[in-house]
Amino acid sequence: MTEETTTKAKRRKNLFERIIIIGLGTLFGVIWLYAHWNLASQPPHHKGPGAVDQPGETSPQP
Repeated sequence: MTEETTTKAKRRKNLFERIIIIGLGTLFGVIWLYAHWNLASQPPHHKGPGAVDQPGETSPQP
């Protein structure tokens, strides 16, 4: 009977571990996708070359 009890405990532990791993992986994926979607939908905030808000001004001509 002890062997049967340990087998049941291992099965429960194995199922619990799988649920935790799948849950954490899904949570990480959802957060990662939301963060990248959110960043992609906002314009860049820098004012360097190639910025969206910058007018077509290049270097001043002498």
